[in-house]
Parts: sequence; C-alpha cells; structure tokens
Amino acid sequence: MASQHSTQEQLLEAIMDRMIPAIGDLRSAGQMGLIDEIIQLAAKQKRFEDLFHSAIAAFESNSPDFLTSSESVQDENLKTFESNNPEHFNTIRTIVYIVYYKDPRVHKRIGWDGQPPQPQGYEMDPWDESVLVNARKREPFWRKV
Repeated sequence: MASQHSTQEQLLEAIMDRMIPAIGDLRSAGQMGLIDEIIQLAAKQKRFEDLFHSAIAAFESNSPDFLTSSESVQDENLKTFESNNPEHFNTIRTIVYIVYYKDPRVHKRIGWDGQPPQPQGYEMDPWDESVLVNARKREPFWRKV
C-alpha cells in the first residue's frame, strides 16, 4: 500500500502512525487509508493547503531519516518538531485529527453514533428563565450608541 504513495505521503502516514497508534482492533491512523481524504481536505482552502504542504516539507527537511528510524526516534523527532515548529505541527495534527475522528471506524471504536444532538437527538430540558434573574438585575456595563 505504501508504495502507491509519494515519499511525502509515506512520511505523513508514518507521522500519523506515531500520533495515533493502533488500539484494539482499530489500525493506526496511517494504516487506515486516510491520506487521499487528508490531501483533499487540505486542498479545499489555498492558505491551508500551502501551510499543510509547507509543514510536511519542513518536517521532511528536519527529519530526513524519519521513515527508517525506530519508533522512539520518530517520537523524539515529532516532539522536537512540535517544539520548534508549533504552527506547522498544529497544522498537521489538526487535519489528521479532523479526518481521523470523522471516520466511521473510529466512531464505532469510541462508541459515538455520529448523530447530531438535535433535532432528532437528545432531548433538552425546557428553558428556565430563572437563570437570567441575576444578570437582569445588573446595571449595564456598556455604552448605548
């Protein structure tokens, strides 16, 4: 499977494997076949796409031996990258988490049905006006314009 992907995609899969390892019957994030969806999501907004690709390129230049390193060395590389390049690290983490946590296999593993809470979801208690009593007693702390 990995041979079908570019080196940067293989690198992203390896990063994902370290960020979200396998648990129980759920594969590690990099082995779940999410790369195409991640790339598509990043491409939806030009600024985000550029930042995402620059983050992967920065990681690749900072950790050129990542793919052939041991897991403990990979973990150290990720920690160092996070410390030295927080914006790039957060970009990678955010897009990986978005795609990973919307996957039905993850929903099943964590016991989330994925349904919205409303309108057919959870019942809400009727609104209780008494929660505003104290706020209504306060003098306004803003100017009327």
